[in-house]
Amino acid sequence: MNRILFVIALGTAIAHACTERMEIPLDESDTKLIVYGSITTDTMSHCIKLSKSIPFYSNTHPQTVSNATVYISDGERTFPLTQAPDKPGYYFTESSVFGISGVTYRLHIDNVNIGGITSFDAQAQMPALLDNYQTKYLDSINVQYNDYWDGWVVNGFAKEPENMRNYYMFKIKINDTYYTDSLDNIVLVDDKFFNGNYTTGAAFYFIPEKDTLKVGDRVTLELCAIPEDYYHYLSEASTASQPQFPLFSPPPANPRTNINNGALGYFAAYAIIRASYVMREEDFNNVPKP
Repeated sequence: MNRILFVIALGTAIAHACTERMEIPLDESDTKLIVYGSITTDTMSHCIKLSKSIPFYSNTHPQTVSNATVYISDGERTFPLTQAPDKPGYYFTESSVFGISGVTYRLHIDNVNIGGITSFDAQAQMPALLDNYQTKYLDSINVQYNDYWDGWVVNGFAKEPENMRNYYMFKIKINDTYYTDSLDNIVLVDDKFFNGNYTTGAAFYFIPEKDTLKVGDRVTLELCAIPEDYYHYLSEASTASQPQFPLFSPPPANPRTNINNGALGYFAAYAIIRASYVMREEDFNNVPKP
């Protein structure tokens, strides 16, 4: 079968949601609805992007899906999403919306027509975290230059909860810009080997470009507590986005999805925990001079 390529936006934890890029070869040749977005614990305009899959060798960009009816609900409240006037296919909640730990959220999409199907649904449960999780999960971070690796290591000081199997996505922001802008530089981990432990300066992230940082830069680590199924989806999507060897090997299996009626993509619900570090002059003492 022909492979098709879809480009979807990975929802982020700031107002610039739906800006990250995924390119994933799929093993279907018919047009599919691509759904991607999330609701997080941040108070912000959460984004859902709707588009259609395109042939792998097509010279056109993915076609966005406009004028759909989109809402997110938690069983008691309903949050309608409105399409951005200048971004067809991008739908946003009001800026006052935030998700709650342990709550199950449902995404509903209507008034679309993809192969005769007009409505789609997805459901995601946000991980149930401890009370006051912002301080209990991540105390602080620092950033140190590693001359052996020739790059910057983001070290975390955190208490991993006991008796809970957790899955995490690590993302980095430098000042107001995300360094993690694609699947290639997002870090995924589970707590299999450190469940219940306190990490004293464990390496959470690596920035290989030594010239990326300067004195006064604020480095922010986002520890995202994600559901297990979303963890596996991101892992599968990352694998599917890599070049296939040998060159003409069969396409990889489609990444899993939680969207019904044959749609692709994922609707996620997760908590975001942050810690920041401001770069100081002494942090650059052992950085090689140009």
